[in-house]
Amino acid sequence: MKDLGLYFHIPFCNSKCYYCDFDSKVSTSEDKKVYIENLIKEIDLASTIYNLQEYTIDTIFIGGGTPTSLDEKLLELLLQKIDGSFSFAKNLEYTIEMNPNSISEEKIKIIKNSKINRISIGLQSTNKDELLQLGRTHSYEDFEKTYNLLRKHNFDNINIDVMTGIPHQNYNSYAKNLEKIIALNPEHISAYMLIVEENTRFFDWYNDGIFTLDDELTLKLYEYTINYLKNNGYEQYEISNFAKNDKYCKHNIKYWQVKEYLGFGQSASSYLNKKRFENSNTQYVQLLQKNTLPITNEQIQTKQDLYEEWIFLKLRMNKGIFIDEIDKTFDMNFREKYKVQLQQLYDKKLINDYTNTLSLTIDGIKISNQIFLELM
Repeated sequence: MKDLGLYFHIPFCNSKCYYCDFDSKVSTSEDKKVYIENLIKEIDLASTIYNLQEYTIDTIFIGGGTPTSLDEKLLELLLQKIDGSFSFAKNLEYTIEMNPNSISEEKIKIIKNSKINRISIGLQSTNKDELLQLGRTHSYEDFEKTYNLLRKHNFDNINIDVMTGIPHQNYNSYAKNLEKIIALNPEHISAYMLIVEENTRFFDWYNDGIFTLDDELTLKLYEYTINYLKNNGYEQYEISNFAKNDKYCKHNIKYWQVKEYLGFGQSASSYLNKKRFENSNTQYVQLLQKNTLPITNEQIQTKQDLYEEWIFLKLRMNKGIFIDEIDKTFDMNFREKYKVQLQQLYDKKLINDYTNTLSLTIDGIKISNQIFLELM
């Protein structure tokens, strides 16, 4: 049986953050009920069409949106359906995302009674003013309460999201953010740089000159993050991700290593049988009500597509790409083909020694997208 990761998209939030361009919205209880009923229908349809009984599920990620914005009844219904529908690996990693003000002890008990064994909390900042800047509707005290409840119920694999580049953020406020988070001793920290995306309030405000971004400060904060977390026992294994005691996010590693996964829910993406495809974000429920999988944008990968994904995704990880493996997979001499570019990147200290593997230095990570393009 082949290993497979599963992703479930829950497109609901209690409020919409100013920077967020994900497929999520504030919805009624009835909308949520209809959505979960059709998500369950999609599980049954996909299980038959893709012969999922032939796969062992080794990672699951329930994201959004805010999955825990579902009420207790719908949350329990969804988790019971997932737990009862697949064959699972003994070392299953099963993550659910939550925001601090979308959770209760009753919901935590429901989660604890499922197979979920990893929690990802969207904190972003411990600073009240920074949370307000982002449009977050929770306080740091809400987060602490949630975190302590999870520990009370013996969750021992918790990720905390933190953000750099928030408008009006400064060096001291960010350092205090990390100091508070480290004091809690989470197993995993995801440190993201703010990106102003289209179709967000931030995009409009940025274009209207209401705030500016200090890219130089953001990069300094990023380098500070790497060094501070390293000094506190966290290994950076991907551009934005740090873990203690090998508690890497195995599900996300599937994406970065170009492994197979299947997405459920509107807008969810999949990579299966050398095809990339995604679900509709507008006709999701309507198509399922016709007993049709809501797939759109299906694309069979070419060899060039796969090569570009190897560069763009595998180079995100600190261990990088094994050059012998890329030569064998794509029938090429990578060092020879990119001889000039590799030497220039090495001379600029943007990549490490590439005798066996290709990986980025800290300075290389800062301009990673430029490097990816040079090697495609």
